Amino acid sequence: MRQLILAFASSMSDISASAWNSVMGEANPFCRHEFLLALEQSRSACAATGWTPRHLCVFDVADRLNDVASTDKSLSPLADGALISRQTAKHFKPLSLVAVMPLYQKTHSYGEYVFDWAWAEAYERHGLDYYPKWVNAIPFTPVQGRRMGIHPAFDSVEQLRVAQLLLLTLNRRLTSELFASEPCVLEQGDSVFDESELDEPVADESDLDGSVQSVKEQGDSPISSWHSLFVTPSQTPLFEGSPNPLLKRLGTQFHWHNRGYRDFDDFLAGFSSRKRKNILKERAQLQPFNLKFHFVEGEQITASQWQTFIQCYQLTYLKRSGHRGYLTPTFFQQLGAQLAAQVLLLVVEDAKGEMVAGALYLKGENTQGQKCLYGRYWGTTVELDGMHFEACYYQGIQYCIEHGFQMFDAGAQGEHKVLRGFEPVEMYSYHNIAHLGFRAAIADFVEQEAQQMQQYMAQMRAVLPYKKSPNKRPS
Repeated sequence: MRQLILAFASSMSDISASAWNSVMGEANPFCRHEFLLALEQSRSACAATGWTPRHLCVFDVADRLNDVASTDKSLSPLADGALISRQTAKHFKPLSLVAVMPLYQKTHSYGEYVFDWAWAEAYERHGLDYYPKWVNAIPFTPVQGRRMGIHPAFDSVEQLRVAQLLLLTLNRRLTSELFASEPCVLEQGDSVFDESELDEPVADESDLDGSVQSVKEQGDSPISSWHSLFVTPSQTPLFEGSPNPLLKRLGTQFHWHNRGYRDFDDFLAGFSSRKRKNILKERAQLQPFNLKFHFVEGEQITASQWQTFIQCYQLTYLKRSGHRGYLTPTFFQQLGAQLAAQVLLLVVEDAKGEMVAGALYLKGENTQGQKCLYGRYWGTTVELDGMHFEACYYQGIQYCIEHGFQMFDAGAQGEHKVLRGFEPVEMYSYHNIAHLGFRAAIADFVEQEAQQMQQYMAQMRAVLPYKKSPNKRPS
């Protein structure tokens, strides 16, 4: 049996990029070392913004246990031969990295898109602290993906063992409130799936200062809960095999699926007549402005195009939400430099050839092996009816058809996607709550929420624009 050691990393820079990508995979751009490192080094995701890295790493000690023990005399047994270290992961770089978990200590719930504000408010009403909590997710990125990276050479039994060790390590950090029995309830008006919260504001630096200092003082202090968000379907068995049962939460997004369409007209041919005309009319709104839409692959994006896109992104966020967005200019610049092969920029130019809008996409594959296009960020300097739908939906659909992408994820929520051919897809997250009273209340809540979500998804399927079942390619 493998001798494993677990350690936390306080930065992606403490972990080898090749080692991280070898266990997490390179197909999903958001799970790659380069993406997460860009978030941290650009200070988009850091302690000052309420995202303190606590990445959990698993190393194979092999025949070097004595060497490791001499380095870290505080090693404590975890379970099944594994050890947890007080040393940071950077001390074990010479060892073989066999598993990772992107993990952050949070002092708020911004930028997660699985809404638990009501849970935090309920804690506050009962005089309890909901923060800090831990979040196993990709910051500001509501995209399904691996939430545990496990070495591909591991068989299913070994994968389950490693997953249980990772989850057990998280559970050990839960507060002693795990043994509390005070009954708690979520008030009837509490909502944790509110689309209006998509435009949540960034906390002021002044509001974060106290929280950041508190985190620094606490170090590895106990947490109220941990949350794994947007877990890819292929990894749900790993979470459901947890030594302690987890709360499973159902949400939904709307994705577009390519069913062998020859072109955009072929796609629209499957719509009912009235709904097809609505799409054509919507796209025609922009014709009088003689706009030019064209995609630029990552390596071909010029510095001027990057600069204009960032200005568009910040201006659009400022108009919509009163702040300039979660992501800094440095993030986009580093993303373009480090992940150019997976970056795609839609450039929108006016009749004079000046760039007036842009939409940033990323290319990748999901765990089912499908080629996927991810629409992530956009912005514009001009307000034109239909611009958002054209830049963020229709151009993405056309690109998928022309380049053989099977799935298009254009972002979280948005019922308006349904009438444009995007179908509801189940999204799952897993949660462990320390306080038994709140755990029981939240368990009841997510059970009722799941029933409501299933009804909502059925309603959305009923209004899809297709003439026949979208599971069959329209003739």
